Parts: sequence; structure tokens; C-alpha cells
Amino acid sequence: MGSSRFGRLTFLFIYLVDISVEQSSTQWNALNATVQGRLIRGVPFARPCFQLTNQTSGTFDADKCSIVIQDYLNESVRVDTFSAYMNTQWETCQTRMSQCLLDASIPSNPDAFDIPHVCSQGSIPEYGIDVRTAENVLAGYNFSKAHSMPLVIKNTGHDYKGRSSAPNSLALWVHNLQSISLNKSFVPNGCNSTEEAEAVTFGAGVLASTAVDFAEANNITIPTGADPTVGVAGGYLQGGGHSALSNTLGLAVDRVLQFEVVTPSGLHVLANKCQHADLFFALRGGGGGTFGTVLSVTTLALPQMHVNAVQVSFDPVRENQKRFVEFIVKHTVQFAQDGWGGYIAPITGSIILANSVLNSSEALDSIDSLRSFIVEKLNGNFTFVVEPSYKSFLDKFEPAQPVGTEFTLSSRLIPLTNFQSDASREELASVINGMLDTVPFMYLAATTPFLYGDNPGTSVTSAWRTSLWHFVIAAEWNFNSTVADVSATYKSLSDAVRPLREITVGSGAYPNEADLYEPDFQVSFWGSNYEELLAIKKKYDPDHLLDCWQCVGWAKASSPIFDCYLPL
Repeated sequence: MGSSRFGRLTFLFIYLVDISVEQSSTQWNALNATVQGRLIRGVPFARPCFQLTNQTSGTFDADKCSIVIQDYLNESVRVDTFSAYMNTQWETCQTRMSQCLLDASIPSNPDAFDIPHVCSQGSIPEYGIDVRTAENVLAGYNFSKAHSMPLVIKNTGHDYKGRSSAPNSLALWVHNLQSISLNKSFVPNGCNSTEEAEAVTFGAGVLASTAVDFAEANNITIPTGADPTVGVAGGYLQGGGHSALSNTLGLAVDRVLQFEVVTPSGLHVLANKCQHADLFFALRGGGGGTFGTVLSVTTLALPQMHVNAVQVSFDPVRENQKRFVEFIVKHTVQFAQDGWGGYIAPITGSIILANSVLNSSEALDSIDSLRSFIVEKLNGNFTFVVEPSYKSFLDKFEPAQPVGTEFTLSSRLIPLTNFQSDASREELASVINGMLDTVPFMYLAATTPFLYGDNPGTSVTSAWRTSLWHFVIAAEWNFNSTVADVSATYKSLSDAVRPLREITVGSGAYPNEADLYEPDFQVSFWGSNYEELLAIKKKYDPDHLLDCWQCVGWAKASSPIFDCYLPL
């Protein structure tokens, strides 16, 4: 099975490289030579299935199409394919429904790709540089400047907001920066030698699964998010980075010791608290694709630790959902204070919780109210186990992620104040229960650094530190949805989360998983840090080479790079 999948990956990758060479213009040939032949043509993932095309490279090929169909929902294949994204609306131009998609519900459905359907480039970058060195990045910057070419940074294709794709653009593809090493006495460059710590340095393309496997092999812990194919040094970390253990261990940015980064101003530096401290601050929460191209990250290696794990399921009929919401709102403060974190999904009737600070007896006592409520009141299932490591926890309890679908989110950080009185809890539960009939997907991520506390060296909004939940709702649509349908989906999510914004005044949202049309995004994502971040942006990217939707220094939707975003 493994070798067969690898064969398909290699086949698709070579296909892209061959096309890039065949279709190069004089300018692209020159760039290709400058980057040692690492220029890749951005051929739509589903291109082989289409007989008709609109100025898109590649050809119809039934045999290759069968491979695409087989792998269309395969997360690993999409990660390793330059032109593929996890949420496929970012392969399209949504304003014109210019796309090259299959039917995610039935990829073999010919209604998606047979004549008269046309394969179009959409928002897939025209070309990408398969980055292996700082010089490759600088070549991309210089080409973008010389030819006024929009530039994006792409890693694995995990991006709910489309920041790593853009029409008529060049991409810096960092996925193949796969180095990883352990240093038991790491000292950040330029810092005092007495500040050594055990640390792991990994390339920008290293996946969460690779980092977790490496940690297991070296008897350490590297907390990551729930999806094994997210690049841990990319937008995940640079935007904050939460996990099931964030309550006690902090966000990913809390553990970073050093970045190796190439800035649009032409610098190749090691940024840490002792040198380029302003850039270090910006990269610790200011967002990916904004301040430079990160080549590697060094982060604290935490000791190996056990994980008390709880898995709960119940029949998600509406009455059970509402009773559960009322219960979890009432008990969330106690669970957080005892060190629990995890993922709570009222609509599907499922919960995954983790705790690495209590022993098994203490953990069972702490969570007994949940057990009794689920088993005795909802007639559900409650499982408690002690896993010896974070890897073994993830291997057994990893929540499923949407792949190959058009999928979008809206979210809000829910602060402690909403849980502190009977009236505020009742109000919060009422708002959430009111959403159950209007949104198809909801999860309450108990992944905030509540017990971990403040970290002034990071640039994430302070709302992370005072919140108990990262509350998320989501929706998806079909390949054949109209512009009006898609606009209505975005609007419905924005409207649905408005009551939460109204009862959480002064809080914020997580930029990586926020509403695409987040109001007052500068304050919502970064709070009082925004003006400092903007000054740092101007310092290290004076020509504004890097721009992305609702990122620091965003040039607003009037820029041509955002032509494919729908206006609401």
C-alpha cells in the first residue's frame, strides 16, 4: 500500500516538473536557470480529467485522470502536489467560477469534468519555485519586483483563507524543506551561552506527523495541531498554533526560540530575542506569508509526557445537543482549571479531551461530572485511557479533517467573563443553542493557553490568554454551486457568528481559522499589537511584495491579487 501511494505521488510530481520546462517563456526560462531548474508549472490537480481547457497547461489523459480520481480526497497526495489545496475553492476564481474541480462527494462523477466543462487556472499560481535555499527565495523576490508579479508563499495547501494562492502569481513552495534535528543544548544565535535549552530545529516543510514521530523517537514532546499534514513551521505556527495541550503548554509561538527567515528587503537572518527581535516578535503570531519566507524554526523540546485521554459520544438529537451545551458551558471553567483541553463537537455528539498534568486518579475524579452526565443523562459512551505519549494520543484520537472540498469557517475566542455568572453562562448557552438549527458544523476548541498564561514576547491577540474556547462554525458547498450560492454560504456564517461577537465585546478571533470577512480584523486578530506589527512589516517588506487577505498591511480587496475573492 505505501509503495503504491508513493508511486502515484512521484508520477504526479514529475508530471508537473516536465510541464514547467516545456511551457517556459524566455523570462521563465531565465528564472528556472537561476533557481537550478526548480521552477514548477502550476497545473490544476484535476487537469487530466478535462478535455476542454481555457489556457491551462497539460492535456487530457484518461489513465492519469483515474489516478486523480482515486487520490482526489487523499490528504497526503494533495500535500505533495504543488497545485493542490485542501479546501478547493482556493484553486478556483470564485468571482467567475473559473475552476478545474471534481465532485468531492463522488470524484468519478463525469458531470464535473465531461464536455462542456472547461478546466481553468483559477487562483492556482502560474509557477512555483521549489525552494531549497535562501538564494531560491531571493530569486523569487527579485523576479516579482522586476515583473510586477504577485507573490505568495505555499507550504502544504492548508489555508482556510486563500493566502497561499492567487491568480497570475508566482509561489515560493517551501514544502520540501524537510530537515529536522535535535540539539540538547541549543543557544539562540547572539544570545548568552547560559540560556541553553533542549530544542528541535525543523525545516519549513516538516509536517506535524513527522515532528511528532521525531519527538517520539527522541523521548520528547512537540505539541502540534489536530491535522497530521499541516506544516508546523508555516502559517500554523506563525499565526499562533493551538493544540489539545495548549491550555497548559501554550501556543506553538510560545515555544519558538529562533526563526531562519528571508525577508523581502533582501535579508537572510536568524531572528530571536537577541537579534532581529522585532522580526522575531512579528513571526510569533503576526501571521504567515507577511514578513518573510521562513526556512526553518527552532522550538523548545518538551519532556516526554503521558496524556490522560477522554472520548465521549452521544446520540446527537437536538434535545441532547442542547442539554450538552448547557452542561459544558457550566463546567468549562472547572475543566480548564484542572488542565483539560481538546475538541468538543455538539452537533455530531463527540468529544476528545486531553490532560497531561494530572495523574490518572486525579484525572478521573476531575472529569467524573462529564462521565456521569453523558452515561446517565444522555445514555452515551464515555472512554478514559492513559496514553504514554502525545503521539499515541494523536494516533488514537485524531479528529477528522475536511479534504478536497470547498469549505469555510467563522470563529470567535470566548473569554472567561462569559462563563463567570449564571446569567452570562445562560446567555452563552442560549446563543450557541440558537446556532444548532442554522449551521451544519460546529466545534468548541478548548485549545486556548488559559492556564499557561501571558507571553508578552508573542504578537497574537491577548484575547487568546483570557479565553476558554476557540469557537468554530463551518460550512461547505458543491463544485457546481453558483456565485450566488457561495456568497450566501459565506454570508450565512458571518451572520451566524454575529451574536457571539455581540456578547464577547473586546475579544477576538484566530486569523488562521477566522471568518473570511472578519470585521475590524486588525483588532480582532492582533489587538493592541497591530500598529507595531505594521511598522515591522514596512521595515522588512518596504516594497510590499508580500500581501495576503486580511494580513498585516493588507492592501485591501482593491488590489488585483484579490480579484477572485467574492465581495459581501
